Amino acid sequence: MTPAEILGEIRKMTLNEAREIVEQLINYLREQEKAKLAMEEIEAREDEFERYLLAKGVISQIPTRDESDEEFDAFEPIAVEGESLSETIIRERR
Repeated sequence: MTPAEILGEIRKMTLNEAREIVEQLINYLREQEKAKLAMEEIEAREDEFERYLLAKGVISQIPTRDESDEEFDAFEPIAVEGESLSETIIRERR
């Protein structure tokens, strides 16, 4: 639906129904803004941590964030023959 179509539907509603739509829309927008701010805060903390690691010499450069969510979701690990690393560690600890 286009915004004009949505507005047309809202005009067909009673005043109380329209007010409820407005309240729900305001709540939705507030939640979205909070989520956006939270994500920006997380990204800022990650950037700060990466700069800290670079300054301490733990990493030689700050990695780029080129991967999209689709690329991340499409990742499939490489199949390796033999026992898993965790099984090897458990066996060698016995």
